Amino acid sequence: MGNLSQLAELSLGDNQLTGSIPAALFNISSLLVASLVFNSLSGPLFLDEGNIMSNLELLSISKNQINIVSNLEILSISKNQISGGIPSHICQLTELKILSISFNNITGEIPRDIGCLAKLKVFYIAENFISGTIPASLGNISTLQYLDCPYNCIAGQVPPELGKLSNLRQLSFEQNYNLIGQIPKSIFNISSLEIIDFAFNNLSGRIPATTGLHLPNLREVLLGENQIKGEIPLFITNASKLETLSLENNFLTGTIPTNLGNLRDAHISGFIPTSTGNMSGLTRLVFQHNNLMGNIPPEIGKLKQLQGLYLRNNKLQGHIPEEVCHLSNLVALTLDRNKVSGLIPECFGNLSMVQQLYLGSNKFSSKFPMSLWKMRGLLYLNVSRNSIEGEVPSDIGELKAIVYLDLSGNHFSGMIPSKCGGLQNLESLDLSNNSFSGSIPFSFVNLLSLEILDLSSNFLSGTIPRSLEKLLYLKAINVSFNDLEGIIPSGGVFANSTLQSFLGNKGLCGMHILKVPSCAITNPVQQSKSKVLVLKIVTPKGYFILSDILVGLNLDNETKEERKVQRC
Repeated sequence: MGNLSQLAELSLGDNQLTGSIPAALFNISSLLVASLVFNSLSGPLFLDEGNIMSNLELLSISKNQINIVSNLEILSISKNQISGGIPSHICQLTELKILSISFNNITGEIPRDIGCLAKLKVFYIAENFISGTIPASLGNISTLQYLDCPYNCIAGQVPPELGKLSNLRQLSFEQNYNLIGQIPKSIFNISSLEIIDFAFNNLSGRIPATTGLHLPNLREVLLGENQIKGEIPLFITNASKLETLSLENNFLTGTIPTNLGNLRDAHISGFIPTSTGNMSGLTRLVFQHNNLMGNIPPEIGKLKQLQGLYLRNNKLQGHIPEEVCHLSNLVALTLDRNKVSGLIPECFGNLSMVQQLYLGSNKFSSKFPMSLWKMRGLLYLNVSRNSIEGEVPSDIGELKAIVYLDLSGNHFSGMIPSKCGGLQNLESLDLSNNSFSGSIPFSFVNLLSLEILDLSSNFLSGTIPRSLEKLLYLKAINVSFNDLEGIIPSGGVFANSTLQSFLGNKGLCGMHILKVPSCAITNPVQQSKSKVLVLKIVTPKGYFILSDILVGLNLDNETKEERKVQRC
């Protein structure tokens, strides 16, 4: 391959190549790009001068001929098994712009004079065994944009010279574990920076409290798992593009900056600090759509003035502490899309001011607290996608103000209470994916404000009440995968419904536009025979006498769960 004197680009990535990189490859003066990523190459990165001399006769390459490859601009050999160190004569690659050697077995130190690569833009050395310290000469490479050195064994202090990299976009030394000292203030003055990542080291000192710039491009600050102390600096709140702020497991003190809420797109990780309970005047605590983990601290219960607690879409776990019930002024609690488990506290019923309660997509189990069915001021209740069981009591009729009710994706059973018909402000009702049985209550005709009704994937039987045609605001209905029978009404919401709303109900018939069987118009005697025929078909072994049919129906109840699994 060394004889390919006109070769400009060599791309052999993502193959199954083995062995070492031929020294003759670097004898091609025209070579600009060498990409050997995703192979199983081994051996040293380059043959050092000693090896070149010892292989002189075999390779026909002299000690000085390494200069010939000086036009190389891109060298990418990541994801191989290359060993050895970064060669001392790397400076001879004077045109090099991209050096990517990540995910190998490279050892040794970063050359002290690495700053000689004056045109370098990308320096990727992640996931190797590189040791030593960070060379101060890196700060001389003014063109450098990506300095990515995580998962190595680099130690010592972070040189302040890195603050001279005015074009730097990504700076990462995560999980080297042995970096010490304070992060230089100069790094936080690089306005082009998008990512600062020093997580999992032994850095100490404080995060610089002030800065001359607003870091307008900063997207991620990852400083967790260090020994950093002091307060969260206010300049963080000026980083308008910040998406991820990770400061967990340090020794930070003080309070969370009050204007942290300006970072609307941030994703904060770590734990909710117990010191949050000391912010006695707080009325809204918004941590939703982040990566918070651990338990909800009971100290939250000290926030007596709190009206809104927004923790939606995090990774919180454990139980809801009883102290939350001390928040007598609470109006909104959004805890959905977490990993919270255990029981929903019975004392929630004492939170008489609550209007919004979102607990969906967690791991709540057991029965639903009876006290919650009597929260007269509740407007929005969502406990969907949990493991709540038991029957819904007639007390549900006490939710007089309820507008949105979602109990879907649980293990609720029994009949739907007729008292539901008294919820005249209800606009959306979702009881899907449960084990409700019995008929659809005729009292639903009184749900005058209802717009959405989803009863799918239950074990409801009987007919669809024709009176539902009268609900003028009803826009969508879904009764699929139940045991309903009889005529599908044709007026109101049903006129614009699709077949998907009625699938999985073998006994339904009616509207030809839905491609369901037509309903035969027969006299009562014929109709009775027709029903008997259906029973003969669906009951086990085709029993022909009424007593056996009733036995068959009783047996059929035992297979409800099995049928539900099949349809879902």
